[in-house]
Amino acid sequence: MASFQRIILQNRQRSSSTKNVIGVSPEPYLDLISNPFDKRQWNYLSLGPSYIRVNQSAIRPKCQQETEIKNQHKDIYSKVENHLTGYPHLIPRNNAIFKQYSDHLLDYLNQSYFTPLSYNDQLISLEQAQILGSIRRIIQNRNLIIRVTDKGNNFYIGSAVEFEQKATKFFSDTNPFIELSYNPFNEILDKVILLLNTLRGKDLIRKWQYEQMMPDRTTCELAHLYFNPKTNK
Repeated sequence: MASFQRIILQNRQRSSSTKNVIGVSPEPYLDLISNPFDKRQWNYLSLGPSYIRVNQSAIRPKCQQETEIKNQHKDIYSKVENHLTGYPHLIPRNNAIFKQYSDHLLDYLNQSYFTPLSYNDQLISLEQAQILGSIRRIIQNRNLIIRVTDKGNNFYIGSAVEFEQKATKFFSDTNPFIELSYNPFNEILDKVILLLNTLRGKDLIRKWQYEQMMPDRTTCELAHLYFNPKTNK
């Protein structure tokens, strides 16, 4: 009986100690003289870059929702189809199971997007959308820059002009890159297309792999240089 009482006492102590634990969200790193955001905006930014706004699509126009459903259906279905038709499953693409899966997936997406929200959820969604819109306007009007920090899992907010000056100073101090005298985009793209055609011609890759890897000249672009601010240094 005494040992049983000790176990109960230990459990009570653990439960009481957990109540004193306070969750902490990482505040944004503000590299400005004054804070241009009000309390609601700052609290929203403090949720961090990993926060997902609730019911984002529910307050969009129906045409935008339908476009999003179409894009998601295409993306999910193509990944599942390519996985199941490849090794080791090797299911034929004309198998009826793919049509069934496509229909079920589309029904699920339609139900998920068009199920009416409760009044409270609608208010929360609209409020968060308004807060986010006001944050964007402040960033644009004040010519600010917002970036995800390198290790802090929070936002860096600073002047876009000063950020550009720091980047320029970094280039001049370290000289890590060489400015090209021409745009190599077309040359690189032609080499990729030639290589894919060669691989496909020798039957070293399958048709669906060839189609997926074939770059689109209208949407492709060269890699960009960007910086993740190191606020921990």
